[in-house]
Amino acid sequence: MADDKKADKAEKGEKKAGGGNKLMLVVIILLVLVLAAVGGLAAYMFTNMNKPHGDAAQTEQAKEKPKKKKEGPPIFEKLETFVVNLAGGDGSLLQVDMQAELSDEEAKKKFTDYMPKIRSALILLLSSKTSAELATPDGKVKLKAQVKQIINESMDAGEEEPVESVLFTSFIIQKS
Repeated sequence: MADDKKADKAEKGEKKAGGGNKLMLVVIILLVLVLAAVGGLAAYMFTNMNKPHGDAAQTEQAKEKPKKKKEGPPIFEKLETFVVNLAGGDGSLLQVDMQAELSDEEAKKKFTDYMPKIRSALILLLSSKTSAELATPDGKVKLKAQVKQIINESMDAGEEEPVESVLFTSFIIQKS
């Protein structure tokens, strides 16, 4: 009789242990599924982080279309000579002549209309540079990109860029 009770308890213990193992198995499977879902979501977010969504996606696709090649020679507009004191306190001066390559005649008109605002912004930009920054070819290339951006921003261009590039026609740094 004692052996029967032990056998019954052993069977009940096995059932409890078996039920616990099943519960543990279900929890592990659910945990793996949740981790897989979180991992999949993270991978999706990571791969689509830089891709535009909605209207921005359509705008981006429109930008990717090749631009129509303009007929005729490029349109250039000369800016008056800039002479500014450079930052750094060493008394250096910068004298620079630039020309802007414009997208079309409408951009040329807008460029001349916004000239006071453009000149003011460029004076602030140029005078913030040091002679050491501008002495290297890389410094000049960076400055060209910044000048183009400043001009387009000054013209309230928004998404379009009326200024396609900026060319330095004279670039002199004079140290005192």
